[in-house]
Amino acid sequence: MTDVYATAAPVTPAPGGRMAGLGLVEVAHRQFGPGGGRIDDPFSERHFTDLTSGYGMTYRADVAARSRGNTFAAMSAALVDGLAPAPDPFGVAVVAHATPDLDCRYAAATYLSDLPGVLLSFAVSENGGCTPFTALRLAGAYTARHSLRRAVVLVLDQSTLPYDLAPGVAPAGDAGVALVLGEGGDSMSFGHVAGARRTNLSGAVAEAIGQAIGQALPGGVGGTPVEVLAGPGVETGQVPAEFGRVTRIDNGFPCSGLWSALATRFGQPARPGSLTVLVDADPARGDVSACVIFRGFR
Repeated sequence: MTDVYATAAPVTPAPGGRMAGLGLVEVAHRQFGPGGGRIDDPFSERHFTDLTSGYGMTYRADVAARSRGNTFAAMSAALVDGLAPAPDPFGVAVVAHATPDLDCRYAAATYLSDLPGVLLSFAVSENGGCTPFTALRLAGAYTARHSLRRAVVLVLDQSTLPYDLAPGVAPAGDAGVALVLGEGGDSMSFGHVAGARRTNLSGAVAEAIGQAIGQALPGGVGGTPVEVLAGPGVETGQVPAEFGRVTRIDNGFPCSGLWSALATRFGQPARPGSLTVLVDADPARGDVSACVIFRGFR
């Protein structure tokens, strides 16, 4: 018998309110050493040759032969195994990534679908640094619609790419961040601007952050303590000073780097009633995403 899960339109938060559903209860970050995955077998050679030939690139057998890495499935398993024990299973599990997986034969979403209690697992990609924001919004929408009690979003980077790239394009290594949603966690709200021009990215950043803050604090931040974490797609000067102190995170991990900084802060005591703002952009597509985490507003 085959299980079929019916999907539907996501829940849209009401104006002036935070996203319905669960809050952020745990953030775990991990960097991975050399993995055991290999991509120099005959199947992989044919696969990557087909992929690269259509884009003016050349498959590098020598690069593949010396490359070892971690598949998203292996990283997902390690991250999930390291999470704090909880009585409720994950109803939804989402993988978010900006780079391709090391080995197309091992899907992280398939691994996650085998976890006890998981009703829906899928991957989100093709949105650069905005991908984790989209994945969190989708996970929150599904948990709210189906009254689920836990969800996990796994934000992953892997650096083994068997073709030539411009300097600095490949991630600095293999890493991942697990974002766990559960009852009683820090509530979140989101903002998103599409079609932003590179020349007006500052305006789009301000709009996205304003959308996210305005959902829960219609009167603005006032005297609320705010810290802004900006991803590699956003320059420090593109965040309006009114939103508070800005720390730019550009550590060589295009998808997980920003959220690894959140992991460090999430493990520290939060000032009651403070806001942590995360913002990043995908300039190639003109997308800007923001997430506001309401620390101590429980």
